[in-house]
Amino acid sequence: MRGLVTSGLLALLAAGSVEARPQAAAAATGRELLAAGDFLGAAEAFQGSLRAGGLSRFTVQVAVFCDVSNLERQVRASGNPPELFVLRRSVGDRPCLGLYWGLFASRDEARAAASTIPGTLRAAGQLPVALSAILPPGEPAPSRVVTAPPPPAEIPTAAPAVVVPPAPEAMPAAAEPVAPAEPTVAPPSREELPAPTPQAPSIRVPAMEIAAGYSYLLDDTFPESDGSFALGWILSGCANLNRGLGVVGEVSAHYKTEDALDELGAPFSRDLGLLGVHAGLRYTHRHAGLVTPYVQALAGVTRSSIDLPGLRTVEDDFSIQPGAGVVFRLSDSVGLGLGADYRLVFGEESQRNELRFQAGLVFGVGNR
Repeated sequence: MRGLVTSGLLALLAAGSVEARPQAAAAATGRELLAAGDFLGAAEAFQGSLRAGGLSRFTVQVAVFCDVSNLERQVRASGNPPELFVLRRSVGDRPCLGLYWGLFASRDEARAAASTIPGTLRAAGQLPVALSAILPPGEPAPSRVVTAPPPPAEIPTAAPAVVVPPAPEAMPAAAEPVAPAEPTVAPPSREELPAPTPQAPSIRVPAMEIAAGYSYLLDDTFPESDGSFALGWILSGCANLNRGLGVVGEVSAHYKTEDALDELGAPFSRDLGLLGVHAGLRYTHRHAGLVTPYVQALAGVTRSSIDLPGLRTVEDDFSIQPGAGVVFRLSDSVGLGLGADYRLVFGEESQRNELRFQAGLVFGVGNR
């Protein structure tokens, strides 16, 4: 797929014909201007080469930008792969630039190639389009629009009827007839483009996020314990209702074994355990960066257990658990999650305060 735009344009112009040489040169010039950040010049070069030999092809529309600075940021973030090219477009009466991905022989090939668009450019609704629909054959490049020569000056009737021809520089080139332009606005210079308009970034919202990892917990009032539970795990799932809001379900457990002395001074061991089952809401601030923060508020039940030789005690208590965290994106579907929670356990005799830290992997499933 790499180099598809360049190879596709040159393939259309292959066989070494005389007409193919300026078309291939225009495609190469478009790539150079796009890499240099001259998007208006690149659009003109691509337009000329594609109109000459690519109208039967299909491409994938990435986005339409009415602000060059937004287009520049997207191209730089993607690494400017050779599959990218730009064309002039209009949104209402505003002159804009369209960013496209690849050249394909059929609509099905273009639809299948949409999945190869880099994550920094990918967005919902990117569908294949025919070049003939966005690049009419009669659309001229901006530099080819010329002004018609002025009408001949009127000479008084008393004088001989002599018509003064216009100046040579005002005459259109006979070898380059100008096709009628379609009713669109010619692209202005970068300084004349309209004010920036918000562009939808490439943000993936998974339908479900599943996290699993290690958890460390501190309990300030657990009976005769230092409160440190170094052995623990956590498993959670978040069903995203929209871009920001999701419903969370979570289960976690923490264990430890302690040595103690009984009333007679004899040593013995006891096992301590905490099992938490909670659910609630999460708000995630999603953006195009690599770090995604979130906050959540959960409520549920915490089970506390103490196992002594020949004796086991269990207590189930209501608990609330607000928390926050971040997810560092490693790929489109895998991230590294870090978080912290405060848990308030309403025990039968007293309340317990617990502080928990966790780290693990977050897997995104499906798309919202």
